[in-house]
Amino acid sequence: MKQRKADEMEQYQNEKSTKYGFIFYTIALLAWSLYDFVIKGEAGWQLTILLIGCAVYFWSRVVYNRKMNS
Repeated sequence: MKQRKADEMEQYQNEKSTKYGFIFYTIALLAWSLYDFVIKGEAGWQLTILLIGCAVYFWSRVVYNRKMNS
């Protein structure tokens, strides 16, 4: 089974979908951790997952940016 390369329109759609998915999960985890912080007095695992996810996202941006510029 041969997999074909995505054309420009599919790449654009994938980029937009990924962006909106990342924004949704970021806002959902942030709201959930803020809610738990207000109600229970602790942020919970949600904040940890959010921070790790953001670190992975931004670190991968740095790596890909360096690959493109070198």
